Amino acid sequence: MLTVEQCLVAMRECDTPLVAISGPEPLKYPEIARLTGEILRRGKHLFLCTDGALIRRHLHMIPPYTNFFWNVRLDGTEEVHDVCAARSGLFMEALDGVKAAKNAGFFVIATTTIYPDTSIRDVAALFETLHGMHVDGYMLTPHYPTRQLCCVSAAAFHEKMRQRFREASEALGGYNLLTSPIYLEYLRGERELDCCSWGSPVYGPKGWAAPCSQLAYNYEADYRTLVEKTVWENFGRGMHPRCEPCQSHSGYETAALLGVNPKAGDFWKMLSWQLQGSLGEKRERMRKA
Repeated sequence: MLTVEQCLVAMRECDTPLVAISGPEPLKYPEIARLTGEILRRGKHLFLCTDGALIRRHLHMIPPYTNFFWNVRLDGTEEVHDVCAARSGLFMEALDGVKAAKNAGFFVIATTTIYPDTSIRDVAALFETLHGMHVDGYMLTPHYPTRQLCCVSAAAFHEKMRQRFREASEALGGYNLLTSPIYLEYLRGERELDCCSWGSPVYGPKGWAAPCSQLAYNYEADYRTLVEKTVWENFGRGMHPRCEPCQSHSGYETAALLGVNPKAGDFWKMLSWQLQGSLGEKRERMRKA
């Protein structure tokens, strides 16, 4: 298990403005309160990714900082989410956590994984429920299949995923999506992006995952070694078979935010997205306008 000191050293090495604490369930980490406080005191933006079941028990660990976000994983309405999580009752536990966090004054966002067979109508129903609870934003993340796909299967997988994200863009555009418009264009199959997983490195008990958390073929002891020794040109779609079905947020949203593979008008798309984004009640007024 990582110590708080190891986590802070890794954060200094990478010098990132934004930190996400993830894993099976970060709130089970014995020193999560101390780690969270230390990161926020250093002025970082922090996303704590959780299934939501333990939020209520941990609300006392920090005050509601403006740079702290509870990031709750919810993959659909109650029946769908509990099946995806293989845990009956988790959906209601998560909603209870969301309510408690919002009542305590915290920012809360929801992350939903989109699968090839995801019902976007069900996701829309989920978002409507969460909107009534004043959730502040929504993130969509594509499923990454754990088994290797052949070229034909990968092409079929991508076509299904692109169709789901076309439907999602149409049905969910009225909500405060924290997924950038350029990344959504990529997910819909309207443009190509190069993987930039080096911009979203992952640190864990074994060290820095190389080249990324999905592959993790190797681990490096420090961030500089990760960046300098990894042959990044060997990874990405068209370069490595395990990269073919990947559309991950860490690789391709990072590329969108860094302005990789730019097109005319991208700057204004991103600026408009950032200026129109809103939290809480402001979004409610925008949707009614």
